[in-house]
Amino acid sequence: MRSPIKASSGKGRLNLFLLEMIIVLLFFSVASAVILKAFVSADRLSAENIRLERMAFCAQSAAEAFSSTADLGETAEMLFGIDSESFNNAARIDIPLDDKCGYAYLAESALSMTMQITETDYDGRLKMLHIFFKDKDGNLLYEINTAAYTPERTVLYGEE
Repeated sequence: MRSPIKASSGKGRLNLFLLEMIIVLLFFSVASAVILKAFVSADRLSAENIRLERMAFCAQSAAEAFSSTADLGETAEMLFGIDSESFNNAARIDIPLDDKCGYAYLAESALSMTMQITETDYDGRLKMLHIFFKDKDGNLLYEINTAAYTPERTVLYGEE
């Protein structure tokens, strides 16, 4: 009498082995697709974070420049080298920027930085400034508020 173990053919075991390999391959392909999607998403978020960081730095620089000058034209000249005479007593300036927050005068602008004086108090000595960034579609990306105080000029002893 023959043993039942020896009587079974090896063909059935080969089919089970191939089926197991197909299942393992499907599992790894699904796992790799999920991991690849996670890496692409992380790369996109990282690029957006860098872009927002540049906008924040640019807005902070504009706020500091405005707090020392209290004039939009001089602020634009300090930041981007724009001729301040073209913005005499302007209450709003729109500046086209590239992705790296550089002045994009002739190039394709990806962003728009707007500096707008919203109100003045104390006889015009305190100026409130609203700085905001918008993309090509007009979506608000970043905004910041600041103020500049210009004290009255006092005459010192001996000056006329």
